[in-house]
Amino acid sequence: MQIGIEEIKLTILLGTILVLFFAIMIVFLINIFKNKNQLYQKEKQLMQISFEQQLLQTQLEVQEQTRKNLASDLHDNIGQLLSLTNVTLASINLADKEKAIQKITDTQTLITRSIKELRQLSKIIHSEQLIKQGLIQTIKQEIIWLQRNDYFSIEFMNDIEDEAAVNVDKDLFLYRLLQESLNNIFKHAAADKIIIHLKYNNNTMQLSVEDNGVGFNVEEAITQQNGLGIPNMQKRINLLKGSMNIHSVKNKGTVILFIIPYP
Repeated sequence: MQIGIEEIKLTILLGTILVLFFAIMIVFLINIFKNKNQLYQKEKQLMQISFEQQLLQTQLEVQEQTRKNLASDLHDNIGQLLSLTNVTLASINLADKEKAIQKITDTQTLITRSIKELRQLSKIIHSEQLIKQGLIQTIKQEIIWLQRNDYFSIEFMNDIEDEAAVNVDKDLFLYRLLQESLNNIFKHAAADKIIIHLKYNNNTMQLSVEDNGVGFNVEEAITQQNGLGIPNMQKRINLLKGSMNIHSVKNKGTVILFIIPYP
């Protein structure tokens, strides 16, 4: 059976329509892809800007906390040692040779302690320079400072075997989260025992901070401005694409766990 001219024309027309339809669909899909890609790049840029702003804020907060630690240490430890040294020196009576020798010896001991305190402070100053000493050493320096008042029993468990698991920016965020958690314990928990546990496996860093304090209502703390700063901590965690879990029981203490992908 011979195909008529009209059928050929109809076939050509339908074919042309289909080609145009597919061409339009391809252009439409390309435009959608381009728009989504532009939106993704814009969101990525905004997230990067937000991350950099938060990183700068975190650096400033770490520096501020370090300055507070230094001011407290200078006043409570070195200041008292130097004052006692001054009083001891002023009370030396050279006419009483035996007592004078003892006081000079005491003065030398006080000066030695002051030098030791200053050396320790110099290490604390470097706690904000995570690039130089790493997260683990920074946490250890923080704990050394906290243990000076002999009030808190602090245990640090470190299960990091891969020393190559380093991300300076994330280390800084994680260290600041630790500082915020510890500050909350000091201000609100009425605890005397703290356990810090740092663990790394499967490209994930886990930091838990546990205390034996009075505990609190987690849901209220998340929704209310109660001084714990949990929404701010959650914001930092979101930037790092991690998670934060808090478990607290009245009069039995609190455990807060940060989980962050590394590197």
